[in-house]
Amino acid sequence: MDLAQHLDTEIVSSDSRQCYKEMTIGTAVPTLEERKGIVHHMIHSHSVSDKLTAASFATHAQRHLEALLRERNVAVLVGGSPLYAEAILYGLNDLPEIDEDIVTETRAMNLEALQQLLKTADPLTYSTIDLMNRRRLERAAQVYLQTGDKLSELLKRPKKTPDYPCLRLRIDLPRERLYQRINQRVEEMYSAGLVEEAKSLWPNPSEIINATVGYYELFGAFEQRYTVDQAKALIQQHSRNFAKRQLTWYRKVETFVVLSESHAKQEALKEIRRLLPNENPLREY
Repeated sequence: MDLAQHLDTEIVSSDSRQCYKEMTIGTAVPTLEERKGIVHHMIHSHSVSDKLTAASFATHAQRHLEALLRERNVAVLVGGSPLYAEAILYGLNDLPEIDEDIVTETRAMNLEALQQLLKTADPLTYSTIDLMNRRRLERAAQVYLQTGDKLSELLKRPKKTPDYPCLRLRIDLPRERLYQRINQRVEEMYSAGLVEEAKSLWPNPSEIINATVGYYELFGAFEQRYTVDQAKALIQQHSRNFAKRQLTWYRKVETFVVLSESHAKQEALKEIRRLLPNENPLREY
């Protein structure tokens, strides 16, 4: 938000969950006050009934980006979903059509069986995917069963160059500090009313909500499989696991400029402005 303010522009979110209006506390949507009056796009923009894929999400986000680039010449894209950010910037590799019998086969498998299949067939995808996200597990398993190829290999195929120059940034936190912040954020979510929000979505949550960290753990508590306090510990654990997988992905991407948390804010903003591409971001249009 400081960067968007510094560049006099707006923010486009690439978070795969904050776009859904039914989920606020559990996805850490910034409040209106926290947004500092800066316009955010793809925040509470859809309903879970819309069932956005990475490709359809990218189509919506690209419209906002292109409008901002025409008007402001620069935009800030931010979010914790690497696949969605990649889809917005580069598009997605073409993946094979899956036979209906394979779809039926994977849907009949329980979560543990899908995880084990992927662990054996495609260890790299297994190490980076959200292991509680059934839909993504099924997709990776289907690709392998259909083609014999690993999803991780298919995603390595060359992607198109984005239609506008892009400076990619990430903030590097020591692992211990990151985990402390995750644990604290979950405590703040509980204080803000996460349990009540989850109760309003239970007992018939959509597939998307049921596959979102922060909700499915509480659903287990509501089903009396463990306590609400134990659910909190699970949310913290699963959030740390998810962050670890994100870091694994980010550190393999060489195009990031890495900023340390210790960077003075104003110095960092000036350095980012200096690094911004000088080309017209809409040269292709």
